[in-house]
Amino acid sequence: MSRMLDMLRKLLLLILLVWMAACEPLAPEVTQQVIVITNTPTAISEMPIVTQTAVFANSVPTRPPTTPTNTPLPTATLPPLPSPTVIDCEEPGGSLFESAFQSEITGGTVLYNVYLPPCFFRFGRRYPYVILLHGSGYRYDQWADLGIQEVMDAGIANQILPPMVVIMPDGGDFQENNIFTEGGSYEDIILKELIPDIERSYCVWTDARGRAIGGISRGGFWAYSIGFRNPGLFASIGGHSPWFVPNNAPNTHNPLALAEFAPQIETLRMYLDNSQNDSGGANVVIFSNELSQRGIAHTYTINPTGGHNNEYWSAHLQEYLEFYGRNWPLLVEDLPLCQ
Repeated sequence: MSRMLDMLRKLLLLILLVWMAACEPLAPEVTQQVIVITNTPTAISEMPIVTQTAVFANSVPTRPPTTPTNTPLPTATLPPLPSPTVIDCEEPGGSLFESAFQSEITGGTVLYNVYLPPCFFRFGRRYPYVILLHGSGYRYDQWADLGIQEVMDAGIANQILPPMVVIMPDGGDFQENNIFTEGGSYEDIILKELIPDIERSYCVWTDARGRAIGGISRGGFWAYSIGFRNPGLFASIGGHSPWFVPNNAPNTHNPLALAEFAPQIETLRMYLDNSQNDSGGANVVIFSNELSQRGIAHTYTINPTGGHNNEYWSAHLQEYLEFYGRNWPLLVEDLPLCQ
Protein backbone atom coordinates (compact mmCIF):
# COMPACT_ATOMS: atom_id res chain seq x y z
CA MET A 1 0.00 0.00 0.00
CA SER A 2 2.78 2.41 0.95
CA ARG A 3 4.52 1.54 -2.31
CA MET A 4 1.43 2.52 -4.30
CA LEU A 5 1.14 5.84 -2.40
CA ASP A 6 4.81 6.58 -3.10
CA MET A 7 4.31 5.94 -6.84
CA LEU A 8 1.21 8.17 -6.83
CA ARG A 9 3.13 11.03 -5.16
CA LYS A 10 5.91 10.79 -7.79
CA LEU A 11 3.36 10.85 -10.62
CA LEU A 12 1.65 13.95 -9.19
CA LEU A 13 5.03 15.68 -8.76
CA LEU A 14 5.95 14.94 -12.41
CA ILE A 15 2.61 16.38 -13.65
CA LEU A 16 3.15 19.52 -11.54
CA LEU A 17 6.66 20.08 -12.96
CA VAL A 18 5.45 19.74 -16.57
CA TRP A 19 2.61 22.20 -15.93
CA MET A 20 4.98 24.80 -14.39
CA ALA A 21 7.38 24.58 -17.35
CA ALA A 22 4.55 25.11 -19.81
CA CYS A 23 3.22 28.13 -17.95
CA GLU A 24 6.52 29.86 -17.10
CA PRO A 25 5.50 33.55 -16.69
CA LEU A 26 9.07 34.86 -16.89
CA ALA A 27 9.94 33.40 -20.29
CA PRO A 28 11.61 36.15 -22.42
CA GLU A 29 9.70 37.65 -25.33
CA VAL A 30 11.29 37.94 -28.78
CA THR A 31 11.81 41.59 -29.79
CA GLN A 32 13.01 43.13 -33.02
CA GLN A 33 16.49 44.56 -33.10
CA VAL A 34 18.02 47.44 -34.99
CA ILE A 35 20.11 46.16 -37.90
CA VAL A 36 23.42 47.93 -38.37
CA ILE A 37 25.66 47.15 -41.34
CA THR A 38 29.20 48.48 -40.98
CA ASN A 39 31.93 47.46 -43.39
CA THR A 40 35.32 46.91 -41.80
CA PRO A 41 38.62 47.24 -43.71
CA THR A 42 40.01 43.95 -44.95
CA ALA A 43 43.40 45.10 -46.23
CA ILE A 44 46.25 43.76 -44.11
CA SER A 45 47.81 47.21 -43.93
CA GLU A 46 44.64 48.51 -42.29
CA MET A 47 44.34 45.76 -39.69
CA PRO A 48 45.59 46.49 -36.15
CA ILE A 49 48.78 44.70 -35.12
CA VAL A 50 48.33 42.65 -31.95
CA THR A 51 51.38 41.42 -30.06
CA GLN A 52 50.99 38.60 -27.55
CA THR A 53 53.44 36.92 -25.21
CA ALA A 54 52.82 33.18 -24.78
CA VAL A 55 53.35 31.67 -21.31
CA PHE A 56 53.76 27.90 -20.98
CA ALA A 57 53.35 26.18 -17.62
CA ASN A 58 56.11 23.62 -18.24
CA SER A 59 58.62 25.80 -20.04
CA VAL A 60 62.24 25.59 -18.91
CA PRO A 61 64.37 28.75 -19.02
CA THR A 62 67.49 28.53 -21.18
CA ARG A 63 69.61 30.08 -18.45
CA PRO A 64 69.21 30.45 -14.70
CA PRO A 65 67.29 33.53 -13.62
CA THR A 66 69.27 36.37 -12.12
CA THR A 67 68.29 38.50 -9.19
CA PRO A 68 67.58 42.03 -10.39
CA THR A 69 69.49 44.87 -8.85
CA ASN A 70 67.28 47.73 -7.80
CA THR A 71 68.95 50.91 -8.95
CA PRO A 72 67.17 54.07 -7.84
CA LEU A 73 66.08 56.24 -10.75
CA PRO A 74 67.12 59.88 -10.75
CA THR A 75 64.39 62.21 -9.57
CA ALA A 76 63.31 64.49 -12.39
CA THR A 77 61.97 67.95 -11.75
CA LEU A 78 59.22 68.60 -14.27
CA PRO A 79 57.80 72.03 -14.99
CA PRO A 80 54.17 72.42 -13.95
CA LEU A 81 51.63 71.75 -16.72
CA PRO A 82 49.64 74.77 -17.81
CA SER A 83 46.05 74.81 -16.61
CA PRO A 84 43.56 74.28 -19.41
CA THR A 85 41.63 77.33 -20.45
CA VAL A 86 37.94 76.71 -19.90
CA ILE A 87 35.58 78.98 -21.76
CA ASP A 88 32.35 79.74 -19.92
CA CYS A 89 29.14 80.79 -21.60
CA GLU A 90 26.17 82.28 -19.81
CA GLU A 91 23.74 81.78 -22.68
CA PRO A 92 21.32 78.93 -21.91
CA GLY A 93 21.17 77.76 -25.52
CA GLY A 94 21.99 78.48 -29.11
CA SER A 95 20.03 80.55 -31.63
CA LEU A 96 17.93 79.48 -34.60
CA PHE A 97 17.06 82.15 -37.15
CA GLU A 98 16.27 82.72 -40.80
CA SER A 99 18.80 84.10 -43.28
CA ALA A 100 19.04 84.40 -47.08
CA PHE A 101 21.30 85.11 -50.03
CA GLN A 102 20.70 86.41 -53.52
CA SER A 103 21.07 83.66 -56.10
CA GLU A 104 22.15 84.29 -59.65
CA ILE A 105 21.14 80.73 -60.51
CA THR A 106 17.54 81.00 -59.31
CA GLY A 107 17.25 84.71 -60.09
CA GLY A 108 15.83 85.35 -56.63
CA THR A 109 16.36 84.93 -52.90
CA VAL A 110 17.25 81.58 -51.34
CA LEU A 111 16.13 81.29 -47.73
CA TYR A 112 17.80 79.12 -45.14
CA ASN A 113 17.71 78.53 -41.39
CA VAL A 114 20.87 78.72 -39.29
CA TYR A 115 21.56 77.20 -35.90
CA LEU A 116 24.45 78.83 -34.03
CA PRO A 117 25.81 77.32 -30.77
CA PRO A 118 25.67 79.37 -27.53
CA CYS A 119 28.00 82.39 -27.41
CA PHE A 120 29.00 81.86 -31.05
CA PHE A 121 29.99 85.49 -31.73
CA ARG A 122 31.70 85.97 -28.37
CA PHE A 123 34.21 83.15 -28.49
CA GLY A 124 35.97 84.02 -31.74
CA ARG A 125 36.38 80.35 -32.65
CA ARG A 126 36.09 78.62 -36.02
CA TYR A 127 33.25 76.08 -35.96
CA PRO A 128 32.56 72.99 -38.10
CA TYR A 129 29.20 72.92 -39.87
CA VAL A 130 26.70 70.58 -41.49
CA ILE A 131 24.29 71.33 -44.34
CA LEU A 132 20.95 69.56 -43.88
CA LEU A 133 18.53 69.29 -46.81
CA HIS A 134 14.78 68.86 -46.36
CA GLY A 135 12.47 66.31 -47.94
CA SER A 136 10.09 66.58 -50.87
CA GLY A 137 6.95 68.54 -50.03
CA TYR A 138 8.68 70.30 -47.10
CA ARG A 139 10.61 73.54 -46.79
CA TYR A 140 13.73 74.60 -44.92
CA ASP A 141 11.78 74.78 -41.64
CA GLN A 142 11.34 70.98 -41.59
CA TRP A 143 14.44 70.51 -39.44
CA ALA A 144 13.22 73.16 -37.00
CA ASP A 145 9.89 71.32 -36.77
CA LEU A 146 11.78 68.12 -35.92
CA GLY A 147 13.25 69.90 -32.87
CA ILE A 148 16.80 70.57 -33.99
CA GLN A 149 17.35 73.56 -31.69
CA GLU A 150 16.27 71.64 -28.59
CA VAL A 151 18.37 68.59 -29.51
CA MET A 152 21.44 70.70 -30.33
CA ASP A 153 21.15 72.77 -27.12
CA ALA A 154 20.81 69.69 -24.90
CA GLY A 155 23.54 67.81 -26.76
CA ILE A 156 26.07 70.64 -26.47
CA ALA A 157 25.22 71.26 -22.80
CA ASN A 158 25.74 67.57 -21.97
CA GLN A 159 28.83 67.23 -24.22
CA ILE A 160 27.07 64.64 -26.36
CA LEU A 161 27.16 66.86 -29.45
CA PRO A 162 30.00 69.16 -30.48
CA PRO A 163 29.43 72.92 -30.84
CA MET A 164 28.70 73.08 -34.56
CA VAL A 165 26.77 75.27 -36.96
CA VAL A 166 23.78 73.79 -38.79
CA ILE A 167 22.67 75.20 -42.15
CA MET A 168 19.20 74.25 -43.47
CA PRO A 169 18.56 75.71 -46.96
CA ASP A 170 15.31 75.82 -48.88
CA GLY A 171 15.49 73.62 -51.98
CA GLY A 172 12.64 75.18 -53.95
CA ASP A 173 11.92 74.02 -57.49
CA PHE A 174 15.56 73.16 -58.16
CA GLN A 175 15.53 70.44 -55.49
CA GLU A 176 11.96 69.32 -56.07
CA ASN A 177 12.18 68.98 -59.85
CA ASN A 178 15.62 67.35 -59.98
CA ILE A 179 17.27 69.99 -62.13
CA PHE A 180 20.73 68.83 -63.25
CA THR A 181 21.56 71.53 -65.83
CA GLU A 182 25.30 72.16 -65.91
CA GLY A 183 25.96 75.45 -64.10
CA GLY A 184 22.32 75.81 -63.08
CA SER A 185 21.49 72.86 -60.84
CA TYR A 186 20.67 72.46 -57.18
CA GLU A 187 24.21 71.17 -56.75
CA ASP A 188 25.53 74.47 -58.13
CA ILE A 189 23.33 76.44 -55.73
CA ILE A 190 24.81 74.52 -52.80
CA LEU A 191 28.45 74.53 -53.91
CA LYS A 192 28.80 77.84 -55.75
CA GLU A 193 26.44 80.05 -53.75
CA LEU A 194 25.40 78.64 -50.36
CA ILE A 195 28.79 77.40 -49.13
CA PRO A 196 30.65 80.59 -50.17
CA ASP A 197 27.94 82.70 -48.51
CA ILE A 198 28.17 80.71 -45.26
CA GLU A 199 31.96 80.85 -45.15
CA ARG A 200 31.95 84.60 -45.79
CA SER A 201 29.24 85.33 -43.22
CA TYR A 202 30.28 83.12 -40.30
CA CYS A 203 33.51 81.97 -38.70
CA VAL A 204 33.37 78.32 -39.78
CA TRP A 205 35.87 75.80 -41.06
CA THR A 206 36.65 76.23 -44.74
CA ASP A 207 37.92 72.78 -45.65
CA ALA A 208 36.47 69.28 -45.91
CA ARG A 209 37.38 68.32 -42.34
CA GLY A 210 34.81 70.76 -41.01
CA ARG A 211 31.98 70.23 -43.54
CA ALA A 212 29.25 67.61 -43.68
CA ILE A 213 26.09 67.24 -45.75
CA GLY A 214 22.95 65.19 -45.25
CA GLY A 215 19.27 65.11 -45.97
CA ILE A 216 15.86 63.58 -45.48
CA SER A 217 14.11 61.62 -48.27
CA ARG A 218 14.73 63.59 -51.49
CA GLY A 219 17.18 65.70 -49.51
CA GLY A 220 19.08 62.46 -48.80
CA PHE A 221 19.14 61.77 -52.54
CA TRP A 222 20.66 65.21 -53.17
CA ALA A 223 23.14 64.89 -50.29
CA TYR A 224 24.57 61.66 -51.71
CA SER A 225 24.46 62.95 -55.29
CA ILE A 226 26.38 66.10 -54.36
CA GLY A 227 28.73 64.34 -51.95
CA PHE A 228 29.63 61.48 -54.29
CA ARG A 229 30.30 63.90 -57.14
CA ASN A 230 32.47 66.12 -54.88
CA PRO A 231 34.00 63.83 -52.23
CA GLY A 232 36.89 66.18 -51.53
CA LEU A 233 34.54 68.87 -50.18
CA PHE A 234 32.98 66.95 -47.27
CA ALA A 235 33.96 64.82 -44.32
CA SER A 236 30.70 62.88 -44.13
CA ILE A 237 27.33 62.29 -45.81
CA GLY A 238 24.05 61.18 -44.30
CA GLY A 239 20.81 59.98 -45.87
CA HIS A 240 17.75 59.57 -43.66
CA SER A 241 15.12 57.51 -45.50
CA PRO A 242 16.88 58.64 -48.70
CA TRP A 243 14.74 58.43 -51.82
CA PHE A 244 16.87 56.52 -54.31
CA VAL A 245 15.05 55.76 -57.58
CA PRO A 246 16.70 54.12 -60.62
CA ASN A 247 15.36 56.46 -63.33
CA ASN A 248 14.88 59.85 -61.68
CA ALA A 249 18.36 61.14 -62.59
CA PRO A 250 21.11 60.49 -65.14
CA ASN A 251 23.80 58.07 -64.03
CA THR A 252 26.19 60.99 -63.63
CA HIS A 253 24.02 62.27 -60.76
CA ASN A 254 22.08 59.23 -59.50
CA PRO A 255 23.47 57.82 -56.21
CA LEU A 256 22.44 54.30 -57.23
CA ALA A 257 24.78 54.53 -60.21
CA LEU A 258 27.45 56.62 -58.48
CA ALA A 259 27.75 53.97 -55.77
CA GLU A 260 29.10 51.64 -58.47
CA PHE A 261 31.72 53.86 -60.07
CA ALA A 262 32.22 57.25 -58.34
CA PRO A 263 35.95 57.64 -57.53
CA GLN A 264 37.49 58.50 -54.15
CA ILE A 265 34.25 58.16 -52.17
CA GLU A 266 35.98 55.78 -49.76
CA THR A 267 37.37 58.89 -48.02
CA LEU A 268 33.85 59.80 -46.82
CA ARG A 269 32.11 58.67 -43.66
CA MET A 270 28.62 57.52 -44.66
CA TYR A 271 25.40 56.92 -42.78
CA LEU A 272 22.04 55.61 -44.02
CA ASP A 273 18.87 54.72 -42.19
CA ASN A 274 15.20 53.98 -42.72
CA SER A 275 12.40 52.09 -41.01
CA GLN A 276 11.76 48.53 -42.09
CA ASN A 277 8.32 49.65 -43.32
CA ASP A 278 9.70 52.42 -45.54
CA SER A 279 8.55 52.00 -49.14
CA GLY A 280 11.93 53.22 -50.41
CA GLY A 281 13.95 50.87 -48.22
CA ALA A 282 14.51 48.26 -50.96
CA ASN A 283 16.53 50.72 -53.05
CA VAL A 284 18.58 51.75 -50.01
CA VAL A 285 19.47 48.07 -49.58
CA ILE A 286 20.61 47.98 -53.22
CA PHE A 287 22.69 51.12 -52.67
CA SER A 288 24.29 49.63 -49.55
CA ASN A 289 25.06 46.39 -51.37
CA GLU A 290 26.75 48.29 -54.19
CA LEU A 291 29.04 50.00 -51.69
CA SER A 292 29.74 46.69 -49.97
CA GLN A 293 30.75 45.06 -53.26
CA ARG A 294 33.38 47.80 -53.65
CA GLY A 295 34.56 47.28 -50.07
CA ILE A 296 33.55 50.84 -49.11
CA ALA A 297 32.83 51.30 -45.41
CA HIS A 298 29.44 52.71 -44.46
CA THR A 299 26.81 52.35 -41.76
CA TYR A 300 23.26 51.38 -42.68
CA THR A 301 20.63 51.16 -39.93
CA ILE A 302 17.19 49.63 -40.42
CA ASN A 303 14.97 50.62 -37.51
CA PRO A 304 12.16 48.23 -36.57
CA THR A 305 9.43 50.85 -36.18
CA GLY A 306 8.37 54.07 -37.86
CA GLY A 307 7.38 55.34 -41.26
CA HIS A 308 8.46 57.83 -43.90
CA ASN A 309 7.41 60.87 -41.86
CA ASN A 310 8.45 63.57 -39.41
CA GLU A 311 7.60 61.43 -36.40
CA TYR A 312 10.22 58.87 -37.42
CA TRP A 313 12.92 61.43 -38.29
CA SER A 314 12.35 63.40 -35.10
CA ALA A 315 12.76 60.22 -33.02
CA HIS A 316 16.23 59.67 -34.53
CA LEU A 317 17.40 63.28 -34.84
CA GLN A 318 20.01 63.03 -32.09
CA GLU A 319 21.50 59.93 -33.74
CA TYR A 320 21.87 61.86 -37.00
CA LEU A 321 23.57 64.82 -35.33
CA GLU A 322 25.89 62.52 -33.37
CA PHE A 323 27.01 60.96 -36.64
CA TYR A 324 27.82 64.30 -38.29
CA GLY A 325 29.70 65.61 -35.27
CA ARG A 326 31.49 62.42 -34.27
CA ASN A 327 35.02 63.57 -35.15
CA TRP A 328 34.65 67.23 -34.18
CA PRO A 329 35.81 68.76 -30.85
CA LEU A 330 33.32 68.60 -27.99
CA LEU A 331 34.78 71.67 -26.27
CA VAL A 332 34.82 75.21 -27.64
CA GLU A 333 38.35 75.75 -26.34
CA ASP A 334 39.58 73.01 -28.65
CA LEU A 335 38.36 74.82 -31.77
CA PRO A 336 40.83 76.95 -33.76
CA LEU A 337 40.70 80.72 -33.51
CA CYS A 338 39.01 82.71 -36.24
CA GLN A 339 42.27 84.47 -37.17
